Amino acid sequence: MYTLYYSPGAASMAPQAVLEEIAVPFKLQKIDTANGEHQQPAYLALNPAGKIPALTLPDGTTMAECAGICIFLADRHPEAGLAPAPTDRARPAYLQWIMHLTNTLQPADLRFYYSERYTAETEGAAGIKARAVAEIAEIWSRVDKHLEKNGPYLLGERFSAADIFCFMLSTWQDSCPDLNTRFPHVKKLADLVGARPAVQRMLKAN
Repeated sequence: MYTLYYSPGAASMAPQAVLEEIAVPFKLQKIDTANGEHQQPAYLALNPAGKIPALTLPDGTTMAECAGICIFLADRHPEAGLAPAPTDRARPAYLQWIMHLTNTLQPADLRFYYSERYTAETEGAAGIKARAVAEIAEIWSRVDKHLEKNGPYLLGERFSAADIFCFMLSTWQDSCPDLNTRFPHVKKLADLVGARPAVQRMLKAN
C-alpha cells in the first residue's frame, strides 16, 4: 500500500488526487507543518529536504517531489489513463507542461507565500512578493492563452495528470487575485478537474 505524507492545502494535493484517480489502496499520513513536524527527525528520514509531500511505495521505498510523484504514479498505473505513453505523440507536451508548472509557476508562488526566505534584508521581502504577483499573472496568462486555443485541457480534449497539477496551483489564489475572472480558460479547466469524483475526494481531506 502507498502512504502519502501530506499537509492540507499543500503541494500534496496533486499526488493525492492522482492516487484517488488510479483507484489503488493508499494511506494518508498528515504532517503538521504549522508545528514544524516536517522538520523533525522522523519526517526528515523520509525526505531530508523537509518538504511536503513524500510517498512511501508498497515495497518500502520512499520518494519526494510533487511532480515526480505524479509522473511516477501515472506511469506505474497506465490503466488510469493519466499520462501518455513514452511513445505517444502527446508525451512531450505532457512532460513539458508538468515541468513548466513545477519549475516556473510553483516557484513563483513560493516567492509570494514565503518572500522572506528569498532575501537577507527584511525590507526586501515586499519587493520580492510584488514581483512574484506580476510574474504569476504573466504565467497564468500564457496558460490561459494556450487553453483558449487548445483546451479545455492542457493536452486538448485529453485529461492528464498535468491538469491535476494545474488545478492544484489554481487553488492558490492569494498570489493571483481574481484568477477565475481574469483567466476564464484556466477556470474552465479547474471546474472540469474539480468536478471529478476523485478530485472531490481529495478536496474533502484538504
